[in-house]
Amino acid sequence: MSEPVHDAERLRELQALPLWRKIQITQTRIIEFYQKMNGNVSVSFSGGKDSTVLAHLVHQMYPDVPLVFYDTGLEYPEIREFARKMGAVFIRGERTFFDVVRNIGYPLISKDAAGSIAEARKYSIHSARAMKLKGTYKGKDGKPSKFDLSKWLPIYDIPILISDHCCMEMKKKPAHKYQRQTETHPYLGTLAEESLMRRNAWVKTGCNSFKAGHQQSTPIAFWKNQDILQYIVTEGIEIASVYGDIVDENGCGIQQDVFGSIENSKLHCTGCDRTGCMFCAFGAHADKERFVRLSKTHPKQYDY
Repeated sequence: MSEPVHDAERLRELQALPLWRKIQITQTRIIEFYQKMNGNVSVSFSGGKDSTVLAHLVHQMYPDVPLVFYDTGLEYPEIREFARKMGAVFIRGERTFFDVVRNIGYPLISKDAAGSIAEARKYSIHSARAMKLKGTYKGKDGKPSKFDLSKWLPIYDIPILISDHCCMEMKKKPAHKYQRQTETHPYLGTLAEESLMRRNAWVKTGCNSFKAGHQQSTPIAFWKNQDILQYIVTEGIEIASVYGDIVDENGCGIQQDVFGSIENSKLHCTGCDRTGCMFCAFGAHADKERFVRLSKTHPKQYDY
């Protein structure tokens, strides 16, 4: 097993940098990956604000790099419309959401929680991964693990299929197929702060992974959500309308066009803060208004 190229402390150092410096580092990582892949690259474009910022950064240097939208049929209508406006290539997988939910399982809580529940049901509640659900999982030092999922143990008994494979079937498999057919390698707009899994992935490989079979770039991984919002405002780039406006903590619109002038402002969107598949329940416990908001903004989809 290869040694990690970074550690959590290095990530914190990068996350604390001013935005202008993060942009410089990101541009270097974009160029490095492009040259290493001989220009055979694409941007995995979800239509969300993170991938919109990534597309803007990539196209500033390489305007011909294609944007690829992996169409699950579950995205917000505004996201799909925006992806088409941006000229993205639409790729559809072979399976439907109904098929995945009925035969594999519903995405609930998180990938780790859903995967642990699925594995415990398939093998045994006493299996190694199921120990997370019981709160008995321990680290190498013998101490209780930070991967404790015991508060989700009651979900084990509810009478529906639960799985962490929805994203694999609906997005990752179509993406891998497209990348094989076109012989391209992706830029991804993921942020390490979004989950422990993404943080650990960055610590292991850094922004650019050149490992055979896993050649990909996450050049904004060390950015934070506030950096994304600041970049959108200062660069004046368009994002999908489902996000609403970007305002400060007082609800005031941001008009400044100089990085330093808004660096200390706490920004947020007046609409959705995160997008993605409308019916996905990953992270809904952390965003308790997500489905309430959907019922008001997209009642047809909510009823469905």
